[in-house]
Amino acid sequence: MNRNIRLLAIGVGARNLGSSLYGPFIALFLHNVLALGYVEIGLLIVFIGSIQIPFAIVGGLIADRVRRKTLMMAGLVAEAIATSFLAYAFSIESLVLAITAAVCGGIVTTLSGPSFSAYIADFAAGAERTRGFTLMRIGFNAGYAAGVAMGGLLIAFIGFSGGVAVAAGVIFAVTLAMYLLLDHSPRDQARAATPPEALRSSSPASDPKPARRSFGDSIRVIARDRASLEVAVAFGLIAFLVGQWGIIYPLYVHNVLGISYSLLGVGLALNGLVVVFGQNATTKSVLGWRHTTIALVGLAFYAAAFLGLGAAGLWNLLPVVVFFVSVVVLTVGENLVSIPQMTMPSNLAPPEEIGSYNGAFSAFNSFGVILATLAGGVVLALTANPLLIWVILLIPAVPAVFLLRSAAHHIPDKANRA
Repeated sequence: MNRNIRLLAIGVGARNLGSSLYGPFIALFLHNVLALGYVEIGLLIVFIGSIQIPFAIVGGLIADRVRRKTLMMAGLVAEAIATSFLAYAFSIESLVLAITAAVCGGIVTTLSGPSFSAYIADFAAGAERTRGFTLMRIGFNAGYAAGVAMGGLLIAFIGFSGGVAVAAGVIFAVTLAMYLLLDHSPRDQARAATPPEALRSSSPASDPKPARRSFGDSIRVIARDRASLEVAVAFGLIAFLVGQWGIIYPLYVHNVLGISYSLLGVGLALNGLVVVFGQNATTKSVLGWRHTTIALVGLAFYAAAFLGLGAAGLWNLLPVVVFFVSVVVLTVGENLVSIPQMTMPSNLAPPEEIGSYNGAFSAFNSFGVILATLAGGVVLALTANPLLIWVILLIPAVPAVFLLRSAAHHIPDKANRA
């Protein structure tokens, strides 16, 4: 594995440790400290997330036109600054300032997101690319596991604002380390070494403009790619299921099943540990499979986890035990789904549009997560039947299955192989 991919995975993990010190507990802060209702929390997160969606597309377009590392570092610096302001907003319990900080931080973080995937794709192809994304996911979840476990303790001792302040410091430190240690990607090094005249267009010599694709050109390439659009929409629907984990899942577990904060923290940390110790083995076990098949199997695990959680709530069947089992089962599904979700945008993209495709897929995923938050909040508020809650929230899996099966007939075999 390339040294830079390993370093990026470590850096992403450390950065996620910082953000996970407070991220999984935000809904509880909004509900229990600022007294916002379930629907209000859902609407607030939808508002913040909706603003960010177009910036995922723009970020992908920019990632193909500037250096990947430069865009990554700019996003991390801005995230650290926004997190600092969020800590202050929490300290004075200002919802308006917290929303402002979250919106600004979310925009710049979203802009830089596609550059991370494009950076890995520049260093690896084929099965090695799949392994590279796997390594980044392991780092991400190792940071999540450590962060969420430490976050529960920090919040207990120094409050929400203190935990967010510590997170800002961690992100600042990670940014500096990544800036010093990471190389520019081969694509960016090649572009930097190319003489300026070679970058000019093939039009008459009097035309000084370089041969660059417009944003519109890139968008048209994506819009004409039927198979990629089917996959992107399918993963947007899958993101609806995955998105339940971040907000609705903790609310349901704590407020419906009655699981304590401490056990909730342990369970959330278990999710990261299953990824850290299981993702690599999962990836190795499915290398050579179709990505679309891997996603379908992952969906089945999500369905089993959610329905089991609903049944435990409905019949009060060992809720603590079922909670921990559901975390493991759900995480196996997550391990499977993440393989095609992270790899396919780069596999399906033309070489010059890797950033653009990652940005477009990210936008679909973000929309799915936003819809998940809104729908989850509404469902929690409108029905007290625990099983019905999860049956309703599983509905988007049905069209996702049909889209993936359809796309499998149009995707080149090489692009659809893990």
